[in-house]
Amino acid sequence: MNEPAGEDNQRSCMGCRQTDAREALLRFVVAGEPPRLVPDVRRKQPGRGVSVHPRYRCVEAAVRTGAFRRAVGGEDDASAPALAQVAADQYLRRAEGLLLAARRAKLMAMGTESVRDSMTARKAQLLIVAADAEGSRGDLQRAAERLGRSCLVWSTKDGLGRLFGRTTLSVLAILDTGIADALRRALECAAELVPYPPSSVQLSAGVTNPPSGLRPSVGITNPPSGLAPSAVEES
Repeated sequence: MNEPAGEDNQRSCMGCRQTDAREALLRFVVAGEPPRLVPDVRRKQPGRGVSVHPRYRCVEAAVRTGAFRRAVGGEDDASAPALAQVAADQYLRRAEGLLLAARRAKLMAMGTESVRDSMTARKAQLLIVAADAEGSRGDLQRAAERLGRSCLVWSTKDGLGRLFGRTTLSVLAILDTGIADALRRALECAAELVPYPPSSVQLSAGVTNPPSGLRPSVGITNPPSGLAPSAVEES
């Protein structure tokens, strides 16, 4: 099924069949020979495409009802878990790219003291805390809530550190609203696509429907329980 051309910004989800804004949907493009469906998270790839909501149940419904198979002429036999996993990986790479872009543009604060300063100055738009951060993770989350900002528990200290060429990194803050919104959406979509409990992305302040969990294989690990509100290990 081709996505309609022109100025129409509405698309139908091939899973739940509901109509939504194009930007709210995940596009799969028909590519290769024999043809197969490939996620196109940024909606940049040429060719025929079909759209679903970026959540596992819609991907699974599109596979189960044969909507995806019809889109590629009955040739593609990819499973819902495989398609959802590849799409989730793309969203996570998108999230990493946004973090690196924020750092290049000097729109990021890294480390406990810098993050606290950005919050005091009301510049922080989004906090990201490593799942294994020790100490005042709870304090930072509560401070984010008081400021009406979201706080995501994502990855590990080692994982965040590797991304920025550091040994470890416990906490960072995004200082730009546009990057913060795009990053939050990327992580929410990744979490919704891989329905493996327990929850491993935690959100607070301004997020009313936290996403379901992601397996560690897609880069987000389960946060430890029982973290005491003391000093966060500086990284």
